[in-house]
Amino acid sequence: MQFATKNSKCKQRYGLYKCGCGKNFRAIIKDIKSGHTKSCGCYNLKMISFRSTTHGLSRHRIFSVWKDMIDRTNNKNHPSYKDYGARGITVCDRWINVANFIEDMYHSFEDGLSIDRRNNDGNYEPSNCRWVTKEVQTRNTRKLHKHNTSGYRGITYMSSRKKWKAQIKIFGVSKHLGLFLTKEDAAKAYDSYVVENNLEHTKNFS
Repeated sequence: MQFATKNSKCKQRYGLYKCGCGKNFRAIIKDIKSGHTKSCGCYNLKMISFRSTTHGLSRHRIFSVWKDMIDRTNNKNHPSYKDYGARGITVCDRWINVANFIEDMYHSFEDGLSIDRRNNDGNYEPSNCRWVTKEVQTRNTRKLHKHNTSGYRGITYMSSRKKWKAQIKIFGVSKHLGLFLTKEDAAKAYDSYVVENNLEHTKNFS
């Protein structure tokens, strides 16, 4: 606990943080939690430079991420519209303006990461979006592999046993969950494992 300035009348609870740029800095804890403070100060400098550079916005990868997000939720001709806009997935009003999207997401952006919705049935909005690796996004997608014939995630038919096998892949390693008489039971076993182990994998049943 300390005074913010020499003339402050109230004390604030401060914490020591490490910025994404590597620099350690002190900040009021409630400002960090609310998102008011997002860095040691380098983020604001980056944003000022970013916005003041002529055409810099349209050349940055984060702009293409934003544009693709807008297109697949609004453009019926977009190849992925059926999986987003057609399902009722929308972009929040605040993010229709690319500057607001950058303000909310640029501080945690890194090359190689993709935007991901925590709730796969939720909309594109600050509370539901994050940057993740391709592996995490694959776990959290509702799309099934093109060779999937069961219609359920992680379920394949074992013709030699005449049963349905349930398995799940965690960090590249497949885990066998059992054999079942019906693919529905196998899918339920898959979902139960996801819930019991608090995994980010998309479940077969809502």
